[in-house]
Formats: sequence, C-alpha cells, structure tokens
Amino acid sequence: LALDLNLWNQDIKIPDEFKLPATKKLRILHSFYDENREIEKKNIKGSPYIFEAVERLVQEGYPVEYFYINDVPSKYMRFYQVQADIVVEQLIYGWWGSTGAETMALGKPVVCYLRPSWKEHYLEHFTEYDELPIVEANTKNIYEVLKKLVTDKQYRTQKGIESRLFAEKHFDVENNTKDFAEILLNL
Repeated sequence: LALDLNLWNQDIKIPDEFKLPATKKLRILHSFYDENREIEKKNIKGSPYIFEAVERLVQEGYPVEYFYINDVPSKYMRFYQVQADIVVEQLIYGWWGSTGAETMALGKPVVCYLRPSWKEHYLEHFTEYDELPIVEANTKNIYEVLKKLVTDKQYRTQKGIESRLFAEKHFDVENNTKDFAEILLNL
C-alpha cells in the first residue's frame, strides 16, 4: 500500500467548498454501507451497528455526531476525512480498506474489526509490522470502544499519533517505490 503522505497529511489546507460547519462535537466518520457493496445480502461494514452506537452516545449526552461521506470523488475525500475526529472503517469483514489507510495517514484513530486469523497471518508474514495502530472493535462492543475514544482524549490523541506514525513507516509512496524497485532489481 502506498500513499503520497504530502497529500494525506493532517495539516492539509481544506478548500472552502469542502469545509464542514464548525462544531464542538466530535465527528465520528463512517463511509457507510450501500447496496453496491453488498455481498450475499450482507452488510460487510456493519453500518447499522455503528449508527446505533453513535445514536446511543448522542442520546446519553456525549458531544458526538455521526458523519458520513457518500458520492464524493476520491480526489476530494481527504478534505472531508481530515475533519473527522474518529473513523470507523468496518466491523464485519475483518480488515481495513482504503478509508482506513487514508485516515491513518491523516492521523486519525481508526476503529476496525481485524479477523484474528488474518491479523496473525499478516504479522507473521510481514515482519516489518510488529503491531497495528487499529482500535479493534466488532458488532458487539462498538458502543464501548467508541465511548472510550470519546471520553478519553489522551487515548484518542495517542491512537491518532500511532496511526500517522504507522502510515509514515509503512504507507509512504517514496519508501515503498524504492523497496519495490530494489525487489525488481534483485530478481
């Protein structure tokens, strides 16, 4: 995975047309499920669970809002993603996708279900990874995981820092391109 970390940077300038209204609430971003991503009539992202957890936090008086992006061209996505405080990737499939990678690069805490066998395999075969910055959650504990991120600012900040450091170490397009070229030269 390779990202231009100059583009995916928490200090990017947001053009006026992409700025969200100012708020004191924490924005919880989830690129929600739609029927175009349906696999055997199953919502692989767990969007209803995420929405319910955020709604419960709102009803209990926590300063949060559900924030989603739909029908936005990829080249503009980062301008919205950078305005999120917490990102929930998915709770069912078992690994992160482009949203997770991009928002890690933006220094956001990313919540995602990691299938244990996939995580074990990944860490075993990619020894350059000794840990993952993902805040792990599933359909049963998403409320508790989000509540901890919402109520513990230090934890939320630390997970965001870990995300950016992970992206710098593993997603940087310049480093990955050099590594790939070296592999090709050694074939």
